[in-house]
Amino acid sequence: MGWKETLQVIIFILAWVPVGILAGTTLVGVESTYNYDFSIYNENWNGLSQFANNIEGTGRNVSSIQASMSVISRYNGSAVLVIMGPVRDFTLDASLVIFTHLMAGGGVLIADDFGSANASLLLLNFLFNEFIGSNFTRGLLSFTTGVLFDLDSYDLTKEPRLPIIRDLRAGSDGGALTVGVSEIHLNWASAINPYCLLGQAGIAWTTPRSWCETNITDDEPQVDDYEWSGSLPVAGAIDIPNAGKIVALSDPSIFNNDMWGRWAGNRRFGDNIIEWLTDGDISQPVLFSEHLLEVPVWSSEFFFGLYLGRVLWLSSFPLFSAAYPFMTALGIKKYLPDIKKPEVKSVSDVFLRRGQTYFSERMTYYRTEGNYTRVVKMLYRRLRRGLKKTQQWSEYNPRKVWEVMHYKDPNLKEMEFFRVIERIEEISANPTIKIKENEMMELFFFMRNIQSHMIDTKKR
Repeated sequence: MGWKETLQVIIFILAWVPVGILAGTTLVGVESTYNYDFSIYNENWNGLSQFANNIEGTGRNVSSIQASMSVISRYNGSAVLVIMGPVRDFTLDASLVIFTHLMAGGGVLIADDFGSANASLLLLNFLFNEFIGSNFTRGLLSFTTGVLFDLDSYDLTKEPRLPIIRDLRAGSDGGALTVGVSEIHLNWASAINPYCLLGQAGIAWTTPRSWCETNITDDEPQVDDYEWSGSLPVAGAIDIPNAGKIVALSDPSIFNNDMWGRWAGNRRFGDNIIEWLTDGDISQPVLFSEHLLEVPVWSSEFFFGLYLGRVLWLSSFPLFSAAYPFMTALGIKKYLPDIKKPEVKSVSDVFLRRGQTYFSERMTYYRTEGNYTRVVKMLYRRLRRGLKKTQQWSEYNPRKVWEVMHYKDPNLKEMEFFRVIERIEEISANPTIKIKENEMMELFFFMRNIQSHMIDTKKR
């Protein structure tokens, strides 16, 4: 047996190891224990089993995402995506999935603390820039760093790092999220950036004597000049016109089993969020994105996610996923013809769903194809339009861009700058070029840097 045949056998065995583990543990009656923070299967104090059971009690179906967030695209916006306490960065695909899910009318709940999701939210903020009209708004969503202290409202039996939020306001939800809620208890939380869109749409605020302490080991913490202070939002909600809804919380532990059992206000707040995001429709499922949790590499959840993540990204249909190991082992993929989707030539050829724009629909289309070449072309085209408009240029000229960027960032190297520009223009001019996701992300951050220095600053 040659090396090719040996490699195929190894791939086949590895592909079926998760199935073998599942079948074996089922036959011998082994029950898994879940002790991961914010898992809906964790029945300990740090789990979300009570929150999930409460949602199921309303007649809604609750599921977990263990492999790829792409599965949410099956529901065409008729579902709620819940991201609680993420410790892993979103992939490019996941950010686009969240964006298209919202544009299709879906609901999203993101609960993070200490800003661990800020890097992942960068692309999502960039995609939402065209929907944000105010020049003073810093993106859709970002979180502050540090632990929230509130000297005027906290659990007196404990400490100021357990704030009690009583400043509840009606936002774009019309007060639906805070109806029947007199107070919300937090536990080692952070805050939402008050300059982002969801921060400006805050519905729950701290008192003016609060701040986010970055030195959490300090025995005598006090406000420093560089730390966030004052009345800060800890919850925000937006009903995007002709699209979906999004709720952001700066404390994922607000609904864990310990906090859920202690405080009626937290329970009512959780009920209101799910009711509002689903528009009262109990047929809409609620999907918890557990593949972003701190799951150990030796766990079965990580093992299944590692194997099935790329499969589900390629196709969200379970039947195809079941056939994928056979296709890999037999090596028949190279003998199959490439199925090409028809070229979209004009906006009239695109079926625009509710809330979709031409740009967002094309981004959805190219994400589904995995055609990152077209994504680069669209982003570069929009960058050139933005530069001509804000800089008042009659024609776009990379040399002019270099002169401005070099003035604002003297550390830029001219040779490297024009090398990247030439690569972007090469990709934009030749749609047959195939690029990988990591190259697309490098080019995205390069263009994002130009936009930050020459377009966003010009608007302010």
